[in-house]
Amino acid sequence: MELRQMEYILMIQEEKSITRAAERLFLTQSALNQQLQKLEEELGTPLFIRTRSDWKPTPAGQVCIEAAKNILNIKKDACSRIQDMADTSRRTFSVGLIPERGVDMFTAIYPEFHRRFPHVILEPQECNVRTMQKSITKGQLDLGLITLTEEQKDENTYLHMADEEIFLAVPSIHPLAFLGSPNAADAPDIDLGNFSGDSFIQISQSSTMYQLSERLFEEAGFAPHVLFYTVSNVSKYRMVLAGIGCALLPAVFAVPNENAVFFRLKQHPAWEITMCCRKDAYLSTAEKAFLDLCRRYWELQ
Repeated sequence: MELRQMEYILMIQEEKSITRAAERLFLTQSALNQQLQKLEEELGTPLFIRTRSDWKPTPAGQVCIEAAKNILNIKKDACSRIQDMADTSRRTFSVGLIPERGVDMFTAIYPEFHRRFPHVILEPQECNVRTMQKSITKGQLDLGLITLTEEQKDENTYLHMADEEIFLAVPSIHPLAFLGSPNAADAPDIDLGNFSGDSFIQISQSSTMYQLSERLFEEAGFAPHVLFYTVSNVSKYRMVLAGIGCALLPAVFAVPNENAVFFRLKQHPAWEITMCCRKDAYLSTAEKAFLDLCRRYWELQ
């Protein structure tokens, strides 16, 4: 089994289609099919159950896929170790960034990283948390900035950066606004149930915050009237400023403004900001330095 064949079967398994896999690999379908048949002949057994709509690995194929993942990860780690030993400055690693805050962090720390490692190519990729987790597990991403709760963690390694509290933001014209504070740091505690008759701008179900938000509403004893769902906490905040509705916001988005007031919820809900990497992955000198810059950034927030 050759390394390129391992990459091929992983792509077929991911796409569940030899046609789509060939497109992503920039190969013709016939060329990819020939490589798969060659590997199956070498191993003496089919690796995929072929249908028009869905290719599924056979038991032997699943063994082959797991082995391919491990071998390619070992190869990747070995190359990083050797480059560090040889003090090779030209290298590349990828970083997954959640929208909004991920970009803010990256633009804040990249100038210092580039000054220290001018020949290292750092590839930022914006994506949601679940996509990032899967890509890190597969070895398609090296590091990822992730916000989540403890129960949302998978088998990857999570490096703690900060804990972030979740606040309730309401328009300053709200009847209960006089009880709140324009500064989240001074916000008083309140029961979310007091806002059961209000409209909310809710986070999209694709966000890791959705599960946390839904639990808070359930504990408060009501299902909110949702005006709309969005992936953007900035959009939620702006709707509060416009007097349209209320929103649950992570602390970094609870910015003082005369058109909004903030409350702490009685549970003091929070989630974790972490940098994620593949379990047991070797981190290069440049990657460790990037992580140190990330920690310093979040310590100052």
